[in-house]
Amino acid sequence: MASKNDLDVQRIEELVRRRADTDRRMGYSWMVVPLLPVLAAIAIGAAVVGLIASAIPKISNISQQPNPQGIITPMVGSIVAIYGLAFILLYAVLLLTALGFYYLIDRRNRHVARQQLLFSTLQRYLTTKISASENVSRLGQLTEDSVYEERSRPAGLWAVLFLFVTPIVGLIAAYNLTQDLRKHDDLQSSYQTTLVNAFGEAGFQPSSISPYKFHKRDPVLFIILSAITAGLFWVYWFYTLLKDFNEHFADQARFEDQILSLLKPQEVRRFCKTCGGEIPAVARYCPGCGTLQTA
Repeated sequence: MASKNDLDVQRIEELVRRRADTDRRMGYSWMVVPLLPVLAAIAIGAAVVGLIASAIPKISNISQQPNPQGIITPMVGSIVAIYGLAFILLYAVLLLTALGFYYLIDRRNRHVARQQLLFSTLQRYLTTKISASENVSRLGQLTEDSVYEERSRPAGLWAVLFLFVTPIVGLIAAYNLTQDLRKHDDLQSSYQTTLVNAFGEAGFQPSSISPYKFHKRDPVLFIILSAITAGLFWVYWFYTLLKDFNEHFADQARFEDQILSLLKPQEVRRFCKTCGGEIPAVARYCPGCGTLQTA
């Protein structure tokens, strides 16, 4: 029957494997989201310019035409087509951007929820190893701080609101995501330092632990720069939302792998020099050919 410690290690391993689903790395193809309004505006502007350019000579000669209706009707049709194009592009921009925000917020929620479960399990595991430890108590406090401060944001609601209150909701969502990552970096770094100290007290000797990269971006400054540049700075801001979270997930993955290697060290594999068969670490003789193994 598995001990409580073994069950905790299995739970930790399960939560580490779950990051493939929770810590979604969004590719930079999503940069089409902030660029799409610019591309849509260029497309509509080119269509309008083309319509005007083709209409000028026709309008100048309309008095000489025996059937002016034959000129006006195609022009009206072109105007309606441009209006339809603008309508379609507008909703395409809104829907794609709303979807982008949904994924950005959802991956933030799922990552934080998994981390809270992982860190609470690590604290429970270490509590059985060290009965009274200031570091273990601190781990519990940091987990509670995360539960209180890093509450889930309704990704679906924010995406729906974006469709009706654009761009105000987009700016608020981007502000929250940028601010959330700053706080999350600080909290995770404190947890990492405390966890390494607690592992040391428990008799584990962590090797070099990879530190987190901090993302100290100022969302208020980003809002001001977006307003000053008539929204052009928003393209860079969206890029940072993709890149910074991707980097954080990569840092977290390295840290989790290092912690898991402490809890479940890989057995050194040995091979017989005579027959090449694999030998158990504690065996003195090769189970295949019986050759005595020297140290």
